Amino acid sequence: MAKFKLPKTSTLRSPVLRTTRAHFFYVLIFSAFVLQIDAWKLITPEASLQRWTMAIIMLVVTTTCWYAARQRKSTESYYQAIMFGLIALDIYVAGFLVFAGRGMASRGVALFAIPIVLSAIISRPAIFATAAFSLAAYWFAAIKYFNLYPSEGYRIELYADLSFYGAAFFVLAALLYIIRSRDKIVD
Repeated sequence: MAKFKLPKTSTLRSPVLRTTRAHFFYVLIFSAFVLQIDAWKLITPEASLQRWTMAIIMLVVTTTCWYAARQRKSTESYYQAIMFGLIALDIYVAGFLVFAGRGMASRGVALFAIPIVLSAIISRPAIFATAAFSLAAYWFAAIKYFNLYPSEGYRIELYADLSFYGAAFFVLAALLYIIRSRDKIVD
């Protein structure tokens, strides 16, 4: 009797699949946050609609990435593309929350750590690329908010925050690079 061999799958399949599952929890936490601030009427109905729209976008993209990750593909680039999709989503969500949370006064800046950490699954160079994209999104959101509402802070405070958090993104990236360098995987 002939034995059938299963096609060889990428080593990235398992971590990507687990990451997509963890993102469902992220969507749940984000939705609970929106529900809480909406129930307490801490935001306007328009802002609530924007946040619920973001939650739906997060759910759709996460579900699509999860379904794609379940496929047994042998190429690393297939699973890297899925991870880049999740990373792009996370950068977009963090940038949205920085803008929606009053720019430089937002605590949403902490969410930029999520895509930077996720990029360590892909490769060492991806870590710094993600930090750079996170920095660009943060700068865009904070500067756009400041220009729309200049009376909510001082320009020097804006630039100090941009510099500090930008440096923090790259410190986190460097630490992840060092940790990933200890692996025997060659990028």
